[in-house]
Amino acid sequence: MRPAWLFLTLAIATEVAGLTAMRAAPGAYLGHAVMYASIALSYVFLSRAVKTISVGVAYAIWEGAGVALITLVSIFVFGHVLTAREVVGLSMAVAGILLVNAGESGEEETEEATGDPL
Repeated sequence: MRPAWLFLTLAIATEVAGLTAMRAAPGAYLGHAVMYASIALSYVFLSRAVKTISVGVAYAIWEGAGVALITLVSIFVFGHVLTAREVVGLSMAVAGILLVNAGESGEEETEEATGDPL
């Protein structure tokens, strides 16, 4: 895995961890403190990722994957039941992430083949 993609993965993980901590913490102050620290760290990782990955692609993947993962945490950890509308919306978000990621991979292959950045 390239370092930029590792940083993007860490950005997603720390965002999800922060939001989960906010909901799971017994006290509001502790939950908010952990959330703010985690999200700040998430932005640090995201800023490292966008040095290589285009900002639009990195942000779309970061935000979309974060929404999808926090929804899964809500279901499996906190017992949230999704409505049909939420399932459709989540499915569309995942499909969008996959399409954006496929587009980024195609750009990297073109750049490697020609030796020129697009």
